[in-house]
Amino acid sequence: MSHAAVRLTPQDFAPPPIITRMKSFVIPVGVVFLVLALVGAIFKWELFLRAWLFAFMFWLGLTLGSLVLLMLQYTSGGNWGRVGRRIWEAAAGNWWLMLAFWLPIAFGMKLLYPWANVPSDPAQHQEFLNHFGAEKIHWYLNPLGFWVRGFIYFAGWAFLYYRMMRWSKQEEAGETMPAKFVAVQNWSGFGIVFYAATITFASIDWTMSLYPEWWSTVWGMLFMVGQVLTSLCFTIWLLVKLAPVEPLSRMFKTDYLHDFGKLMFAFVVLWAYLSFSQWLIIWSGNMLSEIRWYLMRLAHGWQYFGTILIFLHFVFPFSLLLSRSLKRHGRRIMTVAIMLLFMRLVDLFWITAPNFYRGAEAGLTIPGAQTAAQGLVNFGWWDAAMYIVCPIAMGGIWLFCFFRRLEQRSLMPVNDPHFVEMLEAKHG
Repeated sequence: MSHAAVRLTPQDFAPPPIITRMKSFVIPVGVVFLVLALVGAIFKWELFLRAWLFAFMFWLGLTLGSLVLLMLQYTSGGNWGRVGRRIWEAAAGNWWLMLAFWLPIAFGMKLLYPWANVPSDPAQHQEFLNHFGAEKIHWYLNPLGFWVRGFIYFAGWAFLYYRMMRWSKQEEAGETMPAKFVAVQNWSGFGIVFYAATITFASIDWTMSLYPEWWSTVWGMLFMVGQVLTSLCFTIWLLVKLAPVEPLSRMFKTDYLHDFGKLMFAFVVLWAYLSFSQWLIIWSGNMLSEIRWYLMRLAHGWQYFGTILIFLHFVFPFSLLLSRSLKRHGRRIMTVAIMLLFMRLVDLFWITAPNFYRGAEAGLTIPGAQTAAQGLVNFGWWDAAMYIVCPIAMGGIWLFCFFRRLEQRSLMPVNDPHFVEMLEAKHG
């Protein structure tokens, strides 16, 4: 029987009880690890901030990546994204939580960013400005600019989220007039451009400026690709979990997994292309101001993380995702997605942590700042514990808010004008 002959309602796709069970599981985990993280912050505040920044960048990526996928789906109008729309809406709705998680980083910026640690002594102050470049410090890398730009980023992302949700609520209420859909498409196109600009500057503010002597012109694009890839992997994991149970089991097809698998494959290749291009350009230029960033990551223990990223973030998933049958097999593609989620953590760890544990090749004496540690040798058990505790603590709270929002609405946009078309079998 054709789906067109059946009148579907949001109640037909009410959230299953498994979502409530997931929510009940993650909150005690998040609370326990948050308490452990706070205990660590009492004794090692600077170390806490380092680990908190690392965790923040991962969960921010999942939040913003979901917002981008939501806007991409509206812009393209493709059937590939309708099955994930409610997941991305619930994930993007955690923007306010990420703002709260950002505040400790902003308050503790002087312990994270060398440019914020301005010496009070006049002679040291001038030497400090000469070291980084007085114009850069004065016009961009300064505490006030850090705060102002941060609030602008979050205000813009929140505005885009509520514009997307305005259409979503109209759709759920059955108000799907063509003019309203054209409006949300236009806002989505603008939102993608706005996201590209803001995440470029945010990635500079929050990660690249950890080592302000170095810069890269593809830095923002690396974060865009990484965030979308993180959200695609998370979406695949959750869809595979929900597909065998009602109500998704009535309509879920392997074609949906295949579509997401192809997208995941594309973003894995794009991440590798941008990462290699950045390395190749810097290597060919061979300028001391640029190669120091890689020198500190190619010695003192950090080189192993780079090797792991090459094989487990690109070579291995690239080889697996070439298979059509794997992309249509739930458990197998979920395994690849989980591996890539873990590698996104490794990538962000490799980007941020070496700035605090520099090797001798990259260590510059910064006036008024503490001497940097010598590579991974000084990365002790307390450091490792904080870098494990903080992502789990933040993730437990993030997932609780995500599942709470997801369980309050139907899992499918049944009143979308093209939803029934999506349910029809493919031909040819």
